[in-house]
Amino acid sequence: MLRQVLKMGVPSLLQPSQKILAAEFNTPELLALIEDLVDTQKHYGGVGIAAPQIGINKQLVIIEYYQADISRYNDIGDCPRLVMINPQLTPLGTDNTTYNEGCLSLPGLRGEVSRPEKIAYQYYDPQGVFHSGETAGFLARVMQHEYDHLVGILYPMRMNDISKLAFIN
Repeated sequence: MLRQVLKMGVPSLLQPSQKILAAEFNTPELLALIEDLVDTQKHYGGVGIAAPQIGINKQLVIIEYYQADISRYNDIGDCPRLVMINPQLTPLGTDNTTYNEGCLSLPGLRGEVSRPEKIAYQYYDPQGVFHSGETAGFLARVMQHEYDHLVGILYPMRMNDISKLAFIN
């Protein structure tokens, strides 16, 4: 079901989210929430979405994108649907990259954000299976952006130079 995306200025977007409990894994309620997030992300054309963006302060992130469907990014590859519950991210190394980010909660705006190039990740899938690994590049950036929603951070709060925040032409 399509849900409304909360916009910057709504206080709940700045609050940390609660962990999803083991008893909630693979329940009809969790699976319905995941489908709502998927429907909403696809409708608005995002590459990722976090539950707080639809008013549910739970640690749940959906990431899904395909290069062929997205003209605004070059050379990002594909990421089949990734459902991350209670994710933890750790920067690896000291290399950062700057990228012009957007967000469904800040429609029409983009800003330059510096983030670690490479990260280690840990999360659970909807059935409660633990996953871990490392990634770099665009997927690492999207993971970090969506994780920020779970801890109450919107990307302008990560910008080194707020004068680089601009409306999309």
